Amino acid sequence: MYIKTVLCCLILLSTSLTGVFPEEQRDFPLSIRDVLGRPVTLHTPPQRIVSLSPGVTEILFAIGAGDQVLGVTEYCNYPPEAASRTKVGGFSGITVNIETIARLKSDMVIISAFMHGRLIPLLERLSIPFFAVEPKNFKEVYQTIETLGILTGNVRGAQEVIERMQEKIRQVAERRGNRESPRVFWELSDEPLISAGSKTFISEAIRLGGGKNIFEDLNEEWPMVSTEQVVRRKPDWIIAGDDHGKIIEPRALASRPGWGMIPAVRQNHIALVNADTLYRYGPRLADAVVSIADILYGK
Repeated sequence: MYIKTVLCCLILLSTSLTGVFPEEQRDFPLSIRDVLGRPVTLHTPPQRIVSLSPGVTEILFAIGAGDQVLGVTEYCNYPPEAASRTKVGGFSGITVNIETIARLKSDMVIISAFMHGRLIPLLERLSIPFFAVEPKNFKEVYQTIETLGILTGNVRGAQEVIERMQEKIRQVAERRGNRESPRVFWELSDEPLISAGSKTFISEAIRLGGGKNIFEDLNEEWPMVSTEQVVRRKPDWIIAGDDHGKIIEPRALASRPGWGMIPAVRQNHIALVNADTLYRYGPRLADAVVSIADILYGK
C-alpha cells in the first residue's frame, strides 16, 4: 500500500522558521544545493514542473506554484486541482514513466532522494533538470517548503504556509496547557503488529498534539511490537490512520489476548486520523497535529 511504503518520518526540532538562504541569494539567477549535495543553478523560475511526490505536490500548490506544475504521480490527489495534471506514473522510481516526463519538456523534476535514486541517471542522460528533497523532521519540512518557494519564485507564499502551520501548532499547545499527556498507541499494521518509534512524523505529531507515544523510547522508526508489550504499556488511546479503519474497531481489538483490559479499549478510546495528512511531508502535517489534539482533548 502506497501510504505505508512511503512514510517520511519527522521529528519537530524547532517551531521557528530557519531561513535556508540569505535574502540576497533569493533572486534569480540563483544556485541551490539539494539534499544530495548537488548544486542546481536556475536563471529563471521553472514553469514546467513535474512533482514525483504527493507531499511536494501539496507544497507547490499551497505556496502558489500550482500553475507551474504540469505533471504529478497517480497518488497526488490533493489539492483537487492536481487531478487535472498529466500523470507520470506511480510514486516509486520503478513505476515512473520517464518518457512521459520527457514529452512534457519539463524544466524541473522534483524527486524524492530516497525513492527515486534509479531515476537520476535517466534524468541526467536526457538532460532533464531535477531537484531532490527528503525532509525527515518538521524543521526540514519548513526548510523544504521555503526552498521550493525560492526555487519557484514563490518566497512569500512559502513563508505564509509555514507561518500558518506554526500558528496551528502553537494554538494546540495553548489549548493543551499543563494537562497530563494521555498515553497513545499508534497502530500502523496489525499483521505483524507495527507501531511508530521516536524518529517518525507520527511520534512527533502525537507529542505536539498533547499525547505521549508509548513506544517513543524505541529509536527504530517502525518497530515490530508484541500484543503483550502494548498491554503492559496501558495506552489511554489507540489511534491509526484512516486506511487502517476496520482493523481497530472496538470488537476486533477486544478480541486480542489481554487487550480487553487496556484502558483505551475499556473506554472505547479508539480513533482514526486522515492518513494522508500525517504520512506526507506537506502543509497538512499541522492539520494532523490538530486532529490528534481534538481526539485527546476534544474540539
